[in-house]
Amino acid sequence: MSIKFEKSSEAFLSVLSLVIGADQVGSLDERDFLFGKVRTLPLFGNPSAAEFGKLLGKVTDALYSQLPTDDGDITSEGVMQLLAEAKKMLDPEQRKTLLQVATELSKSDGTTDQESALLNQIRGALG
Repeated sequence: MSIKFEKSSEAFLSVLSLVIGADQVGSLDERDFLFGKVRTLPLFGNPSAAEFGKLLGKVTDALYSQLPTDDGDITSEGVMQLLAEAKKMLDPEQRKTLLQVATELSKSDGTTDQESALLNQIRGALG
């Protein structure tokens, strides 16, 4: 299995979905961050909350249906596949923005060890 993106916004949001899932807790703070800050980024074109929610659902479904999982968690191989595809879809400025936003997202409810490890992996793959 592998993942493909139609748009750079899907790749961007997919990486953020990984960050949310890294600690297996999707918090209200993370949701508020996505719908408050991420949705308004130029890459997304400031869609309505309903449109953004639909996109988030689409990319989350793609992550778990197109990448290898183990007990409901995306495997390390799956994370590497996702990051490789995201790098292809995002230009250098978008990758830089993604790294900043992913870091802010993890801080929105307190960065866990799992999120820190994933952020390091994202930096290595996209930086």
